[in-house]
Amino acid sequence: MDRTYVITGGASGIGAATAKYLRERGGRVISCDLHDADVVADLSTANGRATLVDGVARLANGRIDAIIANAGGGRPETMLQVNFFGAVATLEGLRPLLAGSPAPRAAAVSSIASLGRTDPSLVEACLALDENKAIALANELSARAAASQGEAGAQAGQVALDLYGNAKYALNCWCRRAAVKPEWAGAGITLNVLGPGVIDTPAAQYILNDPRTSASIGAMVPMKGAFPGRPDSMAAALAWCVSAENALMTGQVIFVDGGFECLARGERHW
Repeated sequence: MDRTYVITGGASGIGAATAKYLRERGGRVISCDLHDADVVADLSTANGRATLVDGVARLANGRIDAIIANAGGGRPETMLQVNFFGAVATLEGLRPLLAGSPAPRAAAVSSIASLGRTDPSLVEACLALDENKAIALANELSARAAASQGEAGAQAGQVALDLYGNAKYALNCWCRRAAVKPEWAGAGITLNVLGPGVIDTPAAQYILNDPRTSASIGAMVPMKGAFPGRPDSMAAALAWCVSAENALMTGQVIFVDGGFECLARGERHW
């Protein structure tokens, strides 16, 4: 496998599992994260995004074969910056480095959280790439929620989840729009989104360690043995998405969740 992959959020969880999976099969991986990575960069900031692109270009000598925009999560105050704007900056910033690949591929990691309630104004601000407006709207949402609820801790958690879901939904939409454009499909670059369910990673422990929440979500996963999912299972799915073999599928949002999305939405979506 003579291919060079870039993985953001590569120091832990799904990113680390995917890096390991690809390296074991002969791929070269450039890992990017806040720490313990080939390129250390903070995708919540403009400087960090520039550092990512510059660092990858230097290590890859100006050419890569695939991008996996996996970095996510974060604090409520940086939720949109990392999960949407950081992911888009990764995909667009590194896209020119795919030009020399015979089989250029890209994938973004979303979440079943994107199936939840969304704020149309917030999503549209994201899709307009108006980061300042999106952050202002997110702050307004947080302030309104804090003013209307008494249980500050629980409400803060819900606001963070809502912002995360909005960011991931906007990422789904952005990828769908971008995938068919001349600079992506027209250049032979596939761009798809994988939306995992609850995966057994450090980031999901707040769910898995809460018996009520874990039981509630687990009841929505019909596939035996799929809750929680294993990071290596996500790694295999992502690896195929950015493989040379995936020459036709692009612009798709695929939920890798043991049937959660299927049970939640039924025949409303295909």
